[in-house]
Amino acid sequence: MGIKKLRSVFMRYALCLALTVLIVITLNVGSYLFCVSIGAIYPLTSISAAIEREKDTLQTARQIEESDIPHLCEYVLFTKDGRYKGGSIGWEYSATVWNTCMENGRTSGGAYLYSVIEREEEILILRYRMTAQFGNATLRSMFPSADWLLIVTILLEIMLSLVVISFIFGKYLGKKIDKLLTVVHKIEQQDLDFEIQKSRLFEVDQALDALDHMRLALRQSLTRQWRDDKMRQDQLSALAHDLKTPLTIIRGNTELLFDTSLSTEQRECAEYIENSSLQMQEYVQALIEAAKSWDSYKLCMKRVSMDSLLLELKNQIDGLCAVNNISLHWDCGHYPVCITADHDLLIRMLINVLSNAVEHTPQGGEVIFEIEEHSNELFFLITDTGKGFSDEALKHATEQFFMEDDSRTSKSHYGIGLYVAASIAKKHNGKIILENSAVAGGAKVTIQISLKNPVSI
Repeated sequence: MGIKKLRSVFMRYALCLALTVLIVITLNVGSYLFCVSIGAIYPLTSISAAIEREKDTLQTARQIEESDIPHLCEYVLFTKDGRYKGGSIGWEYSATVWNTCMENGRTSGGAYLYSVIEREEEILILRYRMTAQFGNATLRSMFPSADWLLIVTILLEIMLSLVVISFIFGKYLGKKIDKLLTVVHKIEQQDLDFEIQKSRLFEVDQALDALDHMRLALRQSLTRQWRDDKMRQDQLSALAHDLKTPLTIIRGNTELLFDTSLSTEQRECAEYIENSSLQMQEYVQALIEAAKSWDSYKLCMKRVSMDSLLLELKNQIDGLCAVNNISLHWDCGHYPVCITADHDLLIRMLINVLSNAVEHTPQGGEVIFEIEEHSNELFFLITDTGKGFSDEALKHATEQFFMEDDSRTSKSHYGIGLYVAASIAKKHNGKIILENSAVAGGAKVTIQISLKNPVSI
């Protein structure tokens, strides 16, 4: 069985339809003619011929009887001056018949034909339908016109044939297109390890070939992407484990410093070092978790005191700003007393964004931290006086491992910090908005979390 083209399929459809119409007409006309031949149907010509044959007899008959009237004809008798004498046509219709035939001289009216036979002292008018009729009285009462029944039957059978043939061809084409839809659905689900079955319909097979090329290219691309992601995860996990050792050394030496005599300023610096090393250990653990999957992280949702959270956050950022000679503008307006959130993740998210802001603010600059509450939404606004986000960073800075070209040899700003922050905000049914501040001139990050539905399902 060869490969077909759509035009050949539609040509077959048209030929089948034309052949079906021809068969329907032939069978119905043949049946009609057969009924005529056996006398089941009387065509108009046979009725007219019967009248002509009986005309002389009807003219000379002494008295007109019902049995003398040709089959399928009705009659009415009038005197020469038009008075009704009787017949199968009732008196109430006799005036119409007289006016049609005698007054107007017509031989037809409405659905009837008329034949006028003048007798010696009376006038006989025959009336018969202007169509073929069934010989059977019951069928004649149900279908007054055999011709119209033939036409209606042919039209109905043609319409039925059209529906049946269209259904068959539609089902045939549907099976071919289903192969196309199956491939599209599998590609959509990223199920790329399968072999495409051809439909043997040229145009559909062309589309299947194109989809097969796309499937192979997508499989190669995804395989490469999965391999690269796995490599990055392994590198990230290894780096996180390697960081544990120097952090442990830093913490150990910091604890030794507390055993020595320290000034107030030195003790404060040592405390900053200890707190920061503890925080870095938490981040290392977070990196290990991120290397696995953020989606698998189990939230620890509980009531969090905003005053306590902001105090903890400010203590950590104060030390970071002091080290970098940056002023911190802390503007916490109206905010709820408590919120439902994961305390550790919330701190981590805010620290990540604030650390990025400090890192990209030049010495002598300023970092601004603000809080706002609107319509069951809590907003953390962090603005710096650095150079701001580039156009590329505004689009992709929250993507994992994104780094701008001009920052590849410097400190990583957008590699994972904003990605982690965006992931945490999403887990709190919120989002991060990146923009550049027209007032401060630097970057502005708005963190929005929901107070009404704090957990993203």
